[in-house]
Amino acid sequence: MPIPGEEALRYFSAAGYRSLPIEAEHAAAVASLPAHHHDPFDRLLAAQALTEPMRLVTHDATLALYSDTVIRV
Repeated sequence: MPIPGEEALRYFSAAGYRSLPIEAEHAAAVASLPAHHHDPFDRLLAAQALTEPMRLVTHDATLALYSDTVIRV
C-alpha cells in the first residue's frame, strides 16, 4: 500500500538517506548517454550515478545497460 510522500520523506531521513540535488553537470551528462532508455527521469538518474560517481540500484534491465555503476537487482 503506498504511503504519502511526506511520510516517505520522514522514513528516508530516519534511515540516514540524503537528497541528491540535480546539478548542471548531471543534466549535461544526459546528452552523452547512449539511447538505451527513453524515460528522461531514468536517464537523469543514470547520469547522476555516472557523474558523482555512485551506485544506482534498479530492477530496470534497460537502465542497467548504461554501466556497471548501475546495478540490476
